[in-house]
Amino acid sequence: MSNKAVGNKFEAGFANLLSGQGFWVHRFQDNQNGQPCDVIAARSGHTYLFDCKDCQGEQFLLRRMEENQYNAMKLFELSGNSRGMFAIRFRAPEETYLVEYWQLAVLRDRGIKRIGRLDCRMYGRELWSWIRNKNQTDRWCETDGNLHRK
Repeated sequence: MSNKAVGNKFEAGFANLLSGQGFWVHRFQDNQNGQPCDVIAARSGHTYLFDCKDCQGEQFLLRRMEENQYNAMKLFELSGNSRGMFAIRFRAPEETYLVEYWQLAVLRDRGIKRIGRLDCRMYGRELWSWIRNKNQTDRWCETDGNLHRK
């Protein structure tokens, strides 16, 4: 499977996971002018931008964060929304971390070229931990296999 196909599959799975947690989700796909992110999600009056990055190895190369993505996420935040995040997936074992765009920019500007799983734990948050936190703060719960607001 090509890198593009693997990335698209990760984006689709990420979007489906958020949708299953009660988020309204839209995927930006194949914008010829460059897309600012891969996924936009909203729930309970809060909107989130995500760019999905699949790591074939144990390192995420910071050069994969494109300038248009950084600029879009910064303007999104300056417009009163949440900070954009990069969803960085590692494999074996599979773990996905959410790291805010500004944190990656600071590391890149300090001359850091790549970050690993441990760095993502330090500078970001594991995806399911973020979801559990959002479910608690947004007052969502699951009963009998159905997700709903309290």
